[in-house]
Amino acid sequence: MTREASASQASRRSGEFHSICRGCGNRCSIVVEVKDGRPVQVAGDPDAGPYRGYSCRRGRALPELYNDSKRLLRPVKRLPDGTFQEISTEQALDEVAEIVRGLVERHGPRSIATYIGTMAAQSPPVFALSRSLLDALGSPMIFSANTIDQPGKQVAAGLHGYWMAPAQAFIEAEAAIWIGVNPLVTYKGVPTGTPLDGIRAIHARGGKTVVIDPRRTETAKVASLHLQLKPGEDVTVLAGLIHLILREELHDKAFLAENVDGLAALAAAVAPFTPDYVARRAEIAAEDLVTAARWFGQAKRAYAIAGTGIAMTAARGTLTEYLVLCLDTICGHYMREGEVYPAPAPLAPLPNFKAQAWPPVQAFGFGEVLRSTGRADSLGGLQVADLPDEILYEGEGRVRALFNIGGNPVVAWPDQARTVRAMDALDLLVSFDVTMSQTARRSSYVFASTMALETPAFQTSSSATVGYANAHMGYLGPWAQYTPAVADRPDGSDLIEEWEVFFEIGKRLGLELSWAAPGIIQTGPPKPAGPFPKFDMSRRPSHDEILELWTKSARVPLAEVKARPSGGYFPPDEPVRVGSKDEGWSGRLSVGDIHMMQDLAEVAAERSLGAAPGELRLLNRRGIQINSSFNIDEVNRGRFYNPLFVNPVDLAALELESGDEVEVASEVDAIRAIVEADESVRPGSASMHHCFGTVPGEDDLQAKGSSVNRLLSVTFPRDAYTGQPLMANVAVRIRKLDSADPVAARPHA
Repeated sequence: MTREASASQASRRSGEFHSICRGCGNRCSIVVEVKDGRPVQVAGDPDAGPYRGYSCRRGRALPELYNDSKRLLRPVKRLPDGTFQEISTEQALDEVAEIVRGLVERHGPRSIATYIGTMAAQSPPVFALSRSLLDALGSPMIFSANTIDQPGKQVAAGLHGYWMAPAQAFIEAEAAIWIGVNPLVTYKGVPTGTPLDGIRAIHARGGKTVVIDPRRTETAKVASLHLQLKPGEDVTVLAGLIHLILREELHDKAFLAENVDGLAALAAAVAPFTPDYVARRAEIAAEDLVTAARWFGQAKRAYAIAGTGIAMTAARGTLTEYLVLCLDTICGHYMREGEVYPAPAPLAPLPNFKAQAWPPVQAFGFGEVLRSTGRADSLGGLQVADLPDEILYEGEGRVRALFNIGGNPVVAWPDQARTVRAMDALDLLVSFDVTMSQTARRSSYVFASTMALETPAFQTSSSATVGYANAHMGYLGPWAQYTPAVADRPDGSDLIEEWEVFFEIGKRLGLELSWAAPGIIQTGPPKPAGPFPKFDMSRRPSHDEILELWTKSARVPLAEVKARPSGGYFPPDEPVRVGSKDEGWSGRLSVGDIHMMQDLAEVAAERSLGAAPGELRLLNRRGIQINSSFNIDEVNRGRFYNPLFVNPVDLAALELESGDEVEVASEVDAIRAIVEADESVRPGSASMHHCFGTVPGEDDLQAKGSSVNRLLSVTFPRDAYTGQPLMANVAVRIRKLDSADPVAARPHA
């Protein structure tokens, strides 16, 4: 079957079409076979340079998602008796806008909030339009999943400062360290494209890779060295690596002298973290720590990156991310004057990199202060774990309406019982979804969202100086691709893109909305705020018009990218070189922030935590499903629940076998789960995927899995700067259940 090359064709009923998967950050180039307007098969695009035909089973399962009989095709409204009634999108927009108007008039703009979940990434314009609506209303109440994921990244970068040229990530790296991140599953920390190729390329040039993780992950199995540390000891190991690099004088003395403050303070703070101390505390081999430090310190080009594993397991995500930055900075792993940046984004302005440092900025304790907790904003965003308290707050200023965009708070936020109470206390809960998720079923209105193949999109390399810490997700070259909508909306459907809802509510409220490039958190040096282009509110723009506005200042016109359906590399006329330091520039990075050094001293003085007799430490785990969003047969291969993975040694000690049904009890609550033996899990710990399960009374273990968030509490330790609560490394007790056995309620309360 021939492939259609025309990007201007509005509706493509049958054929094979080039497109972009939007299931995760890797955004694979794909070929979609369409029959009668509906996708029937997806494969990787062999003509797309970075991917060479690669795709994962999640992306290949897109047709099943699109054609799922349970897909929500029309908006619904919750009736007083708890049932749902289908209504038109126009009616839903009218009613929601009127409720918002009334709430703002009676209770002020702060009564309206938004929550951006992970699946909002399938509709990128919603980031900008939802923010624009709240800005126009005067509400600062913008929350995102980032704050229960990895908010320490942005705060740590603010405390450290920003190098105004790219890091050395992916540019012929000779060493890489992955801490609590699994690139072969999450696609973070390796070049965008075929993930294993990025690892193989380092090894092929004689380089070394190190994984620091309590679990022997898919990435750990192919790495040069795996430090299988005790859960929660990431700070200890990172401080030990820095100690060794400084002790053996592997640091870049010239770079530090010219660009960095705080080295003496850092050296003093890491002094207690000797190889023997780290080895005893983290339960790793001292010689392995020394080897990792030497590989990294001796490499001329290298990078380190941390993932959710470190952010969720010790309530010190900011400190851990800060040490990751320090690790790269003391080694000088940044591009320097005259070096050529190989991947300037075609669909962005030509970057102007400088070999200089933007100094630290205020990273926390500013802006909006939450009524319920007194916690202020940070560069990572307002803390979503506090949002239920803002909703349940007794007094004026509480949140009364929540727009839930691409998220599922009922099974994602810590302390499920509290979250459910908050959702039920709202005057208005609006969800955007493709199925009636656990949160959608508690919503006042649910808009039936389009799916990615039904909308246009583009992808491009990143020119950001700081993206995903020092090792952003990005291409090795100046790549860009555009896709039109390649699938028709189902017959009889009444779908809407998420961003269109916010435009239409703004229009109905008589507000003027503006456009700013999507983003809810700061990932680089501060930028001037506005003025931003204003929308003509008399007419809803098309998605393509949004993309044209987005790429208005791009160095390559969007039309040129559209002309290459499989995407392509678009090199600049002249190489993009890092410029020299501006005359008189005095900005310097900081590796000795006083807050971070005090925290490091506290870590050195505290007792290492471990599993008590009869306990396991429950860790988070990433899976191909991306939480529960792709919980379909072609992805799960017949298993729709999230097992409790336990090392066979611990299973034997507990007298359990794979497939047994168990109670998993934390100090706050208990859930039912199915155990599965997994040799990759460190003895003394267990792991589960988050964002599965239902609410008490609706449990369906085999079909829906277990709600890990029921075991978590906002009273657990929290990061002092971001407010991120402990989301993993939680002590649990496990006992076997017969199928009829009840699960204890709040067993240790």
